[in-house]
Amino acid sequence: MQHPDDIGITPLGQRPPTPLVRVRKVLVGAWLSRHCDKPAWQLPIFATWKSRVYARKGAQIKVGQRLYLGDAPTVLGDVSRGMAPIIELDEGATLDIRGKSIFGAGTKVLVGPGGTVTIGDRTFFDGDSRVICFNSVTIGERCGIAWEVTIMDAHWHRMDDQNKTNEPVTIGDHVWIGAGAKIMAGVTVGDGAVIAAGAIVTNDVPARALVGGIPARVIREDVQWYD
Repeated sequence: MQHPDDIGITPLGQRPPTPLVRVRKVLVGAWLSRHCDKPAWQLPIFATWKSRVYARKGAQIKVGQRLYLGDAPTVLGDVSRGMAPIIELDEGATLDIRGKSIFGAGTKVLVGPGGTVTIGDRTFFDGDSRVICFNSVTIGERCGIAWEVTIMDAHWHRMDDQNKTNEPVTIGDHVWIGAGAKIMAGVTVGDGAVIAAGAIVTNDVPARALVGGIPARVIREDVQWYD
Protein backbone atom coordinates (compact mmCIF):
# COMPACT_ATOMS: atom_id res chain seq x y z
CA MET A 1 0.00 0.00 0.00
CA GLN A 2 1.26 3.44 -0.90
CA HIS A 3 0.05 6.80 0.26
CA PRO A 4 -2.18 8.66 -2.25
CA ASP A 5 0.43 11.42 -2.57
CA ASP A 6 3.05 8.84 -3.50
CA ILE A 7 1.10 7.14 -6.29
CA GLY A 8 -0.20 10.27 -7.97
CA ILE A 9 -3.92 9.89 -7.25
CA THR A 10 -5.66 13.17 -8.04
CA PRO A 11 -9.37 12.98 -7.14
CA LEU A 12 -11.77 14.94 -9.31
CA GLY A 13 -11.71 18.64 -8.52
CA GLN A 14 -8.42 18.43 -6.63
CA ARG A 15 -4.93 19.40 -7.65
CA PRO A 16 -1.84 17.26 -7.05
CA PRO A 17 -0.16 18.08 -3.72
CA THR A 18 2.39 20.85 -3.95
CA PRO A 19 5.93 20.51 -2.58
CA LEU A 20 4.92 22.88 0.22
CA VAL A 21 2.04 20.59 1.25
CA ARG A 22 4.37 17.59 1.32
CA VAL A 23 6.92 19.48 3.41
CA ARG A 24 4.18 20.48 5.85
CA LYS A 25 3.11 16.84 6.19
CA VAL A 26 6.69 15.86 6.92
CA LEU A 27 7.02 18.53 9.60
CA VAL A 28 3.69 17.67 11.26
CA GLY A 29 4.52 13.97 11.05
CA ALA A 30 7.92 14.52 12.63
CA TRP A 31 6.30 16.38 15.53
CA LEU A 32 3.67 13.68 16.10
CA SER A 33 6.30 10.96 15.76
CA ARG A 34 7.65 11.87 19.17
CA HIS A 35 4.98 9.51 20.53
CA CYS A 36 6.35 6.57 18.51
CA ASP A 37 8.80 3.83 19.35
CA LYS A 38 11.01 4.99 16.46
CA PRO A 39 13.04 8.20 16.32
CA ALA A 40 11.25 11.13 14.70
CA TRP A 41 13.86 11.46 11.95
CA GLN A 42 12.66 8.11 10.56
CA LEU A 43 9.23 9.74 10.11
CA PRO A 44 7.00 6.87 11.31
CA ILE A 45 4.04 9.26 11.00
CA PHE A 46 3.24 11.36 7.88
CA ALA A 47 0.34 13.69 8.62
CA THR A 48 -1.88 16.54 7.48
CA TRP A 49 -1.81 19.73 9.56
CA LYS A 50 -5.11 18.93 11.32
CA SER A 51 -3.85 15.59 12.66
CA ARG A 52 -3.64 15.19 16.42
CA VAL A 53 -2.07 12.66 18.79
CA TYR A 54 -2.68 12.79 22.55
CA ALA A 55 -0.74 10.33 24.68
CA ARG A 56 -0.63 10.08 28.45
CA LYS A 57 2.16 8.65 30.56
CA GLY A 58 3.46 5.30 29.37
CA ALA A 59 1.43 5.32 26.15
CA GLN A 60 3.11 4.69 22.82
CA ILE A 61 2.59 4.15 19.12
CA LYS A 62 4.49 1.29 17.51
CA VAL A 63 4.90 1.68 13.77
CA GLY A 64 6.40 -1.03 11.58
CA GLN A 65 6.79 1.19 8.53
CA ARG A 66 4.55 4.27 8.39
CA LEU A 67 1.20 5.62 9.59
CA TYR A 68 -0.46 8.17 7.28
CA LEU A 69 -2.94 10.50 8.95
CA GLY A 70 -5.58 12.54 7.16
CA ASP A 71 -5.57 11.41 3.53
CA ALA A 72 -7.69 8.67 1.98
CA PRO A 73 -9.38 10.09 -1.14
CA THR A 74 -11.51 7.98 -3.46
CA VAL A 75 -11.42 8.48 -7.22
CA LEU A 76 -14.27 10.99 -6.74
CA GLY A 77 -12.57 12.86 -3.92
CA ASP A 78 -12.72 12.77 -0.14
CA VAL A 79 -15.83 11.12 1.29
CA SER A 80 -15.13 12.31 4.83
CA ARG A 81 -16.20 15.66 6.26
CA GLY A 82 -12.62 16.85 6.55
CA MET A 83 -12.37 16.66 10.33
CA ALA A 84 -9.09 16.04 12.12
CA PRO A 85 -7.81 12.46 12.45
CA ILE A 86 -7.24 11.95 16.17
CA ILE A 87 -5.40 9.34 18.23
CA GLU A 88 -6.00 9.42 22.00
CA LEU A 89 -4.02 7.04 24.19
CA ASP A 90 -4.64 6.82 27.93
CA GLU A 91 -1.96 5.76 30.42
CA GLY A 92 -0.06 2.67 29.29
CA ALA A 93 -2.12 2.34 26.08
CA THR A 94 -0.61 1.08 22.83
CA LEU A 95 -1.41 1.57 19.16
CA ASP A 96 0.51 -1.05 17.18
CA ILE A 97 0.73 -0.50 13.41
CA ARG A 98 2.18 -3.67 11.84
CA GLY A 99 3.51 -2.09 8.65
CA LYS A 100 1.78 0.73 6.75
CA SER A 101 -1.70 2.08 7.40
CA ILE A 102 -3.87 5.06 6.42
CA PHE A 103 -6.30 6.81 8.77
CA GLY A 104 -8.48 9.09 6.65
CA ALA A 105 -9.73 12.48 7.84
CA GLY A 106 -12.05 12.28 10.81
CA THR A 107 -10.85 8.84 11.92
CA LYS A 108 -10.55 8.59 15.69
CA VAL A 109 -8.74 5.88 17.67
CA LEU A 110 -9.46 6.02 21.40
CA VAL A 111 -7.60 3.57 23.67
CA GLY A 112 -8.21 3.25 27.41
CA PRO A 113 -5.63 2.67 30.17
CA GLY A 114 -3.43 -0.32 29.32
CA GLY A 115 -5.48 -1.16 26.22
CA THR A 116 -4.02 -2.21 22.88
CA VAL A 117 -5.19 -1.59 19.34
CA THR A 118 -3.32 -3.63 16.73
CA ILE A 119 -3.69 -2.87 13.01
CA GLY A 120 -2.15 -5.01 10.27
CA ASP A 121 -0.13 -3.96 7.25
CA ARG A 122 -1.94 -2.14 4.40
CA THR A 123 -5.19 -1.67 6.30
CA PHE A 124 -6.89 1.65 5.62
CA PHE A 125 -9.76 3.74 7.00
CA ASP A 126 -11.58 5.95 4.49
CA GLY A 127 -12.50 8.46 7.21
CA ASP A 128 -14.97 9.52 9.91
CA SER A 129 -14.64 6.12 11.61
CA ARG A 130 -14.14 5.22 15.26
CA VAL A 131 -12.09 2.55 17.03
CA ILE A 132 -12.98 2.56 20.73
CA CYS A 133 -10.87 0.22 22.83
CA PHE A 134 -10.93 -0.45 26.56
CA ASN A 135 -8.81 -3.61 26.42
CA SER A 136 -8.14 -5.16 23.00
CA VAL A 137 -9.06 -4.51 19.37
CA THR A 138 -7.14 -6.36 16.66
CA ILE A 139 -7.58 -5.65 12.93
CA GLY A 140 -5.71 -7.77 10.39
CA GLU A 141 -3.82 -7.03 7.18
CA ARG A 142 -5.23 -5.55 3.95
CA CYS A 143 -8.58 -4.59 5.47
CA GLY A 144 -10.71 -1.94 3.81
CA ILE A 145 -12.75 0.09 6.29
CA ALA A 146 -15.23 2.52 4.77
CA TRP A 147 -16.42 5.81 6.27
CA GLU A 148 -18.44 6.16 9.49
CA VAL A 149 -17.60 2.66 10.74
CA THR A 150 -17.52 2.01 14.50
CA ILE A 151 -15.46 -0.78 16.08
CA MET A 152 -15.59 -1.13 19.88
CA ASP A 153 -14.86 -3.68 22.57
CA ALA A 154 -17.09 -2.12 25.24
CA HIS A 155 -20.63 -3.05 26.25
CA TRP A 156 -21.09 0.38 27.91
CA HIS A 157 -24.44 -0.36 29.58
CA ARG A 158 -26.22 -3.36 31.03
CA MET A 159 -29.81 -4.59 30.81
CA ASP A 160 -31.84 -6.92 33.04
CA ASP A 161 -29.10 -7.06 35.68
CA GLN A 162 -26.65 -8.63 33.23
CA ASN A 163 -23.16 -7.45 34.06
CA LYS A 164 -21.15 -7.97 30.88
CA THR A 165 -17.49 -7.00 30.87
CA ASN A 166 -15.62 -5.59 27.92
CA GLU A 167 -14.74 -8.27 25.36
CA PRO A 168 -11.97 -8.23 22.72
CA VAL A 169 -12.76 -7.60 19.07
CA THR A 170 -10.75 -9.50 16.47
CA ILE A 171 -11.01 -8.78 12.74
CA GLY A 172 -9.13 -11.09 10.38
CA ASP A 173 -7.08 -10.35 7.26
CA HIS A 174 -8.55 -8.87 4.07
CA VAL A 175 -11.90 -7.93 5.59
CA TRP A 176 -14.11 -5.31 3.94
CA ILE A 177 -16.32 -3.27 6.28
CA GLY A 178 -18.96 -1.20 4.51
CA ALA A 179 -19.97 2.38 5.28
CA GLY A 180 -21.77 2.95 8.56
CA ALA A 181 -21.30 -0.60 9.86
CA LYS A 182 -20.76 -1.28 13.55
CA ILE A 183 -18.68 -4.09 15.03
CA MET A 184 -19.66 -4.70 18.64
CA ALA A 185 -17.81 -6.10 21.65
CA GLY A 186 -16.79 -9.75 21.66
CA VAL A 187 -17.06 -10.21 17.89
CA THR A 188 -14.55 -12.16 15.79
CA VAL A 189 -14.64 -11.57 12.02
CA GLY A 190 -13.02 -14.27 9.88
CA ASP A 191 -10.52 -13.70 7.07
CA GLY A 192 -11.93 -12.42 3.79
CA ALA A 193 -15.36 -11.57 5.20
CA VAL A 194 -17.50 -8.69 3.92
CA ILE A 195 -19.64 -6.57 6.25
CA ALA A 196 -22.45 -4.82 4.36
CA ALA A 197 -23.02 -1.08 4.76
CA GLY A 198 -25.08 -0.21 7.82
CA ALA A 199 -24.79 -3.67 9.38
CA ILE A 200 -24.63 -4.05 13.15
CA VAL A 201 -22.47 -7.07 13.93
CA THR A 202 -23.17 -8.64 17.32
CA ASN A 203 -22.06 -12.24 16.61
CA ASP A 204 -18.99 -13.86 15.07
CA VAL A 205 -18.68 -13.74 11.28
CA PRO A 206 -17.35 -16.82 9.43
CA ALA A 207 -14.42 -16.46 7.05
CA ARG A 208 -15.37 -15.35 3.51
CA ALA A 209 -19.00 -14.71 4.50
CA LEU A 210 -21.08 -11.70 3.47
CA VAL A 211 -23.19 -10.46 6.37
CA GLY A 212 -25.72 -7.64 6.58
CA GLY A 213 -28.71 -6.34 8.49
CA ILE A 214 -29.58 -5.46 12.08
CA PRO A 215 -28.43 -7.63 13.71
CA ALA A 216 -26.13 -8.87 10.94
CA ARG A 217 -26.80 -12.32 9.50
CA VAL A 218 -25.03 -14.39 6.85
CA ILE A 219 -26.30 -13.48 3.36
CA ARG A 220 -23.80 -15.41 1.27
CA GLU A 221 -20.91 -17.75 1.87
CA ASP A 222 -17.56 -18.22 0.15
CA VAL A 223 -17.40 -14.66 -1.23
CA GLN A 224 -14.31 -12.96 -2.64
CA TRP A 225 -13.61 -9.27 -2.84
CA TYR A 226 -10.80 -7.37 -4.52
CA ASP A 227 -8.85 -4.27 -3.52
